[in-house]
Amino acid sequence: MRLFKPQGKLSPYVQAIWSLTVSKTNRSDLTKWLQVDACSGILFNLTEAVYLDDHFYSEKVILLPVEKHAHSMTWPPGTQLTGIRFHPGISFGVFNEHYEQPFALQDSELPANLHQLTRRMSDSPSHFSRLIRLYQWLDKDLPFSDKIAPAWRPVLNWMRQSESPADLPIGQRQIERQFRQLLSMTPKQFQRIKRIQSTQKTLKQTPDIDLAELALMHGFADQAHMTREFKQIARITPQKYRKQIASNK
Repeated sequence: MRLFKPQGKLSPYVQAIWSLTVSKTNRSDLTKWLQVDACSGILFNLTEAVYLDDHFYSEKVILLPVEKHAHSMTWPPGTQLTGIRFHPGISFGVFNEHYEQPFALQDSELPANLHQLTRRMSDSPSHFSRLIRLYQWLDKDLPFSDKIAPAWRPVLNWMRQSESPADLPIGQRQIERQFRQLLSMTPKQFQRIKRIQSTQKTLKQTPDIDLAELALMHGFADQAHMTREFKQIARITPQKYRKQIASNK
């Protein structure tokens, strides 16, 4: 897998673009749990099929919902994928609606520019060439500045930078309204997800940390509270997540 984080004018909107290939020599499908991030994106399926939470998709372009909990993705041998991961709240401006489940665009109904993009990426021989194609399409064909209303920018910047809500130059009701509009969740839900992300990051950096200490460090009432939040949002316990980190080393 190769991942690239755009700089310059795309950086306020796109956190990463990526390319993945599963070797044809694999004897079985590859399943991974993807961590929750309160973000959305676009998945480009350049081969046969992919499974998202056990649902089968053969279409070439799949619009992904805002992630409110971790989910699984399964890739058969030979799979080739590329994808875009937006910053929180950006996808609503791009899609102009929210999806509760991955939404596959029918291949016969793809706009000409998307059809051309998928064909060119399918013909590209390497991760690098696919990422170049994808970056060029983003730069040319997605006019983010036209799709993102100026009134949204303070909240979008806060989502990206994780500052205190008190620092926002708008009222609490407007904050609540814009969060529901842009993410289909409340600020509190968003902060719960960000706290899980932060806790997972600490576990990766210091896997031997005492879990009770970890819970207090990240503002949970106690270790039991942290475990409940992990189960609901990350779909794994902190202890199992720690073992997963160790097994991946």
